[in-house]
Amino acid sequence: MSHPGRRAGRLVPHRQAAVLAIVVIAVLAVVVAACGGAAPGGASTTAGPIFVEAVTQPPMGSRQTAYDPPRPAPDIFLTDGDGHPFDLASLHGSPVFVYFGYTHCPDVCPTTLADLRAGMKLAGLDAKVVFVTIDPARDDAAAMRQYTDYYQAGYIGLTGTAGQTADTAGAWSITYAQLPSESANGYAMAHSTDVYLVDAVGQLRHHIFFGAGADLIAKLLTEVASD
Repeated sequence: MSHPGRRAGRLVPHRQAAVLAIVVIAVLAVVVAACGGAAPGGASTTAGPIFVEAVTQPPMGSRQTAYDPPRPAPDIFLTDGDGHPFDLASLHGSPVFVYFGYTHCPDVCPTTLADLRAGMKLAGLDAKVVFVTIDPARDDAAAMRQYTDYYQAGYIGLTGTAGQTADTAGAWSITYAQLPSESANGYAMAHSTDVYLVDAVGQLRHHIFFGAGADLIAKLLTEVASD
């Protein structure tokens, strides 16, 4: 069975993705995003997570997002922000957005999570958002809960051991790597940037590229929820 992320998820350098105050201005032809304080060998003065109130300018290009035909979403068995075991199948009955990132990400992750919140609001539909850390060494359950609570949108933050994280990311074809950084915030992480939309019966329907914008997110969610 093919897994998500093979067609669109990619590992790319940080300098090409910028958050300018509140709005991210997207002018790149190719999706670029590694959440980190600096590119390898660079420095950053970022001291902590940057939370983005607004969203990307839609859209950063146009590309195919659909899985045709849909396919079963890989399992996720991790730990939620309350320290309880989590099973992705527990969310059957509702559309689910799945995104892999980390809480120290200064740009791409908060922008993506803000886009999802805006897209759901625009669609006027309920959906779940599962945010899986690829940095379990720093993102324990408490950190994930604190981070996801900021968005006030019912997001579910998940963590696990290094082995569990690697196994889960591999099942979803997510690539990630630790990057050297002189930031006071510590090391950075590069990782795949797609968001995966799973329908109410657990089928993968779309992989949504970074910078797609709230309008496209709302459109795809509306289509999936109406099936």
